[in-house]
Amino acid sequence: MPRPIQAVVHLDALQHNLNIAKASAPNAKVYAVVKANAYGHGIERVYTAFQGTDGFAFLDIEEGKRLRALGCKKPLLLLEGIFALEDLFECAKHDMSFAIHSRHQVQWLKQFAEIAPDAQFDVFLKMNSGMNR
Repeated sequence: MPRPIQAVVHLDALQHNLNIAKASAPNAKVYAVVKANAYGHGIERVYTAFQGTDGFAFLDIEEGKRLRALGCKKPLLLLEGIFALEDLFECAKHDMSFAIHSRHQVQWLKQFAEIAPDAQFDVFLKMNSGMNR
């Protein structure tokens, strides 16, 4: 029998923590990381608490599409980057940025530039400085 576990999400606490992070680094861009469906709490449930963020970061293109469906106009960042050339079509359609961390991703980006030369992306370089971070 499953345990009767209940999680309570305090949107005001999320918003408070975001405000503290922004105040601690006033010249930095602060993104709300909502990967894994906002760590299981639901992107749609926490979205309103993160209206003060500069953007959203996540792992799956579908999460970015959900944010756009909510009306999000802020920058979106696909943290793990693209997994196939076809992902670039979705990134272009939904105005998503992404990280590059392997040569095959660079090759897909070059191929996509030949297919859609007018497409533009903000591309982030993921660097492993040890311990896979």
